[in-house]
Amino acid sequence: MGVRVTRKPAEERRRDLVEAGLRVIAREGMHGATVRAIVAEAGVPLATFHYVFDSRDQMIGEAYAYVVLPRVGDVPMPFPDDASPVDAVRAVLHDWVDRFAEHPEYELAVMEIMAYCTRTPTLAHLPGEVQARYVEIVSTVISAICEQLDVEPQQPLEELSQLVLHITDGLTYCMLRTGDAAASRRFVEAAAPMLTAAVMGER
Repeated sequence: MGVRVTRKPAEERRRDLVEAGLRVIAREGMHGATVRAIVAEAGVPLATFHYVFDSRDQMIGEAYAYVVLPRVGDVPMPFPDDASPVDAVRAVLHDWVDRFAEHPEYELAVMEIMAYCTRTPTLAHLPGEVQARYVEIVSTVISAICEQLDVEPQQPLEELSQLVLHITDGLTYCMLRTGDAAASRRFVEAAAPMLTAAVMGER
């Protein structure tokens, strides 16, 4: 009897190739992220790539969107129902730092991809779309925090989301430069009361 080969569904193969692409981009930059390098990283034949993607740029676009995680509606609240507002904000920020520290290569790859997209006419729309997705996710998180704590946001959600993204973007750049997640956690301790005051009016 021959060996039976288990075939993965197309969506699973797409995800495997996207994750492999992110690893290659983070490690070698966009110049090193050839189709052959990506399939070698994923451990699949070249034909698999061309079966699920029309081009490398299509995969890059999906990789860019892929890192905008977690999905809207799937955001867990990492604090108990009886947490104070500042403790809730602090817990969410610490959870974000932990997620970053687990996969710093994703954020590094995003920076590489963003620069590439701005120079590629067919992909130039992606940075704006991804930013809008981030704003949507952060707005969902803020709404969930306020609902769980039974408080009202003190400013429009989009403005609050932009404020949060400025903070997390700054943390991202610092952690990528220094590799010092502990310093970012100390910053979270200092920033949480200020951000809570902006979101909920709590001082």
